[in-house]
Amino acid sequence: MAVARRRARNFLWALATVAFVSCATPPEQAPQTEPGRSARIAAPETRGFVVSKLSGIPPVGDAGCPDGLNRTERQQYGIEAGELEAKIDELGRVAAEKLLYPPDTCRDPERHADPGFRTFDEPAAVAGLDLDGKTSRKSDSAGCAHDDFVGPNGESGIDNQYWRLVGCVAGYRPGGLIDRAFENNNYVREGFPILLEVDGVDDPKNDDAVSVRFLSSRDAVSLDGVGHVTQGTSLGVLDEPKFWSDFAPGRIENGVLTTEPVDVLLRFKQQVIDGDVYYRDTRLRAELLPDGRLRGVLGFYRDTGRLFAHMNDHYIGQYHTGRSASDARGYICGGMHYALERLADGHPDPVTGRCTSVSAALEFEAVPAFLIHPES
Repeated sequence: MAVARRRARNFLWALATVAFVSCATPPEQAPQTEPGRSARIAAPETRGFVVSKLSGIPPVGDAGCPDGLNRTERQQYGIEAGELEAKIDELGRVAAEKLLYPPDTCRDPERHADPGFRTFDEPAAVAGLDLDGKTSRKSDSAGCAHDDFVGPNGESGIDNQYWRLVGCVAGYRPGGLIDRAFENNNYVREGFPILLEVDGVDDPKNDDAVSVRFLSSRDAVSLDGVGHVTQGTSLGVLDEPKFWSDFAPGRIENGVLTTEPVDVLLRFKQQVIDGDVYYRDTRLRAELLPDGRLRGVLGFYRDTGRLFAHMNDHYIGQYHTGRSASDARGYICGGMHYALERLADGHPDPVTGRCTSVSAALEFEAVPAFLIHPES
């Protein structure tokens, strides 16, 4: 109720300010709000941000995959370099793949038996969050048993089964295809930026009652001369309420912002992938830096079926690109499907008890921005 009253009060204040400025203040004298405050209500207690950098979270140190990395379909089925391309020229892609490959498990992952998939099962220090409030072991009898990671600073109970899934895939290893995409900041430059709205900030060092929500932007980020996301720009919120999360309760302690879980649906577009991503029970832990930026970790669960489709079931026109994408990244779709079933550690099905989601984490930075809401 307090948040609702505050937002209503700020909205009325904003309307009065807009009316005064438009009628009485020359444009060059119009009052300016501080970057990092929401342009919707222009109040000092609400701050807006745009995610300016995203990255995956590989383990700290040299822990690896003792059995080697995953094999691609070309490697698994002995297809020589250039052989597929020659058959495509001769027969067309559909006929060539049908001749050389078994049924496409990127479209239907259970078309044939599990071809095997190498997961990252070594102990390692991996950044992330404790999403379930406990330290889990594979030997546990309750729930979907799995081994939690340890954090870089010795934190226990780190939930990041997604890294166990992709940690032995060449494209996700340091220097691989996906790692380079993170390094080039493609996930921020392309598509629909992630916006954050932090409400009720009375003290950026210590505040026991703030709230945070996630939104998708309808506008692309602006870049400076060296390719960094520009601070203090105005970004419109996408006019589709399903891409606005609820406000998650949070607190700031010694300059560190943490939140309670909230479900987040975000608009997503990157290369051939065009749709949305669903992060369940999303938590945030981030420092409020002296220059106004946020830097920290997002932890969440991803439904196994939706995650598999996001990674493998997509098209360019009428051409299904899952097989090509998995080959480029370094795995077989069918193997990933069965590995996801084994690694799932969240949201047990009430009937079967089988876990239906996998824990994951992303490191992020966010810079102050003016958030322009549709009702503005």
